[in-house]
Amino acid sequence: MDENLYPRFARQAADAALSDTPVLVIQGARQVGKSTLVGQIVADRGATTFTLDDNNALHIAQADPVAFVDQSPNSLLVIDEAQRVPELILPLKANVDRDRRPGRFLLTGSADLLKVKGVADSLAGRAETVEMYPLSQGELTRRAVPEDFVAWILAGAEPKPFPRLDPNVVIRGGFPEANLRTETRARNWFVSYINRLADHDAQDLQQGGYADQLATLLQVIAAQGQSELVKAKIARDLGIAEATADSYLRLARTMRLIVDIPVWSRALRGRVVHRPKVSLVDTGLAAALTNFTARMSFSPGGLEYFGALVEQFVALELLKQRTWASTPYDLYHYRDRDGLEVDLVIETFDGVIIAIEVKSSRTVTSRLWKNLAAFRDRFPDRHVIGVLLHGGDNVATLHGWLHILPIPALWQH
Repeated sequence: MDENLYPRFARQAADAALSDTPVLVIQGARQVGKSTLVGQIVADRGATTFTLDDNNALHIAQADPVAFVDQSPNSLLVIDEAQRVPELILPLKANVDRDRRPGRFLLTGSADLLKVKGVADSLAGRAETVEMYPLSQGELTRRAVPEDFVAWILAGAEPKPFPRLDPNVVIRGGFPEANLRTETRARNWFVSYINRLADHDAQDLQQGGYADQLATLLQVIAAQGQSELVKAKIARDLGIAEATADSYLRLARTMRLIVDIPVWSRALRGRVVHRPKVSLVDTGLAAALTNFTARMSFSPGGLEYFGALVEQFVALELLKQRTWASTPYDLYHYRDRDGLEVDLVIETFDGVIIAIEVKSSRTVTSRLWKNLAAFRDRFPDRHVIGVLLHGGDNVATLHGWLHILPIPALWQH
């Protein structure tokens, strides 16, 4: 592998899928590194590769989808940006039904393949999807072993020194191209990135509808950091009907530009506020669209927004790690009508709860974990582990269940 390339820890999930499933779908926003991952995969196996961003390949696929998917019966067929020809899906399904050998097709897409207009089948039982995000901090620092914060917490989170959070880490985000540039040049890259997506990709997906407001929608969401989704407020900010705002949101989700964190509501359903938290897929993108800089994170006017960005940053790192985590888990937030809120709630598949509060402050006091204690008391029948992630360098384990950790513990454990 080129030493200048970052490792992609989703590789292990992709290899596992190809070992027992006919079709692997790798999807994520443009420029998150899908092609790099595919290159690493095909370097170790024979493959025929086409990208539908190439006009010749595009026209051939559109003209004869059946022949296109049948052309590589004895090796892996890679189709990059497969969402551009949704007519391929039915012939692909028929091909797989004739030959169920694993590892036959690898599709990539900068849009959710199952939500693109014209896709006539879900490939249920025939395909597995690996979600690609921008680089994790472990990938950016080229860890030899993928970071696995949840497994480390479940193992007891042995205390060790960690550095303070560098605001530049949050402002930079995880897009590979942005990390090769200065802060100013990265901001220009992000703005151009969004404008081109709105002018081209969104127009293709929506056939001219709603795409003109995509950039404005993303700016509105960026300005909120990570916050509960209130469609009526977004509609007011955009000056449009709520139903139209919902269409914009669906488009942004299809393009993998925003992520939702659902509410945890296994118990006391009647008291829980059922609104997901929504944010952009990258804090670097959010900072660029709001003209927020690392220097502003220390200013009185910037502290509140930086706090929202830091919560978004932590949630995104945990979503990335979930792809390769040794212990499967889901990620939620919690808020009920009595006023109790917890920033993030991890639930493992065997029922353990890790409740997380995220504070950008470098000063740690007992009031910062009062919601964690209240959450634990509210669900005495559940195994709850508390984690306070903060911007300082204090490390402690209290009362046998509460871990006080600097935010870099997410990837430096």
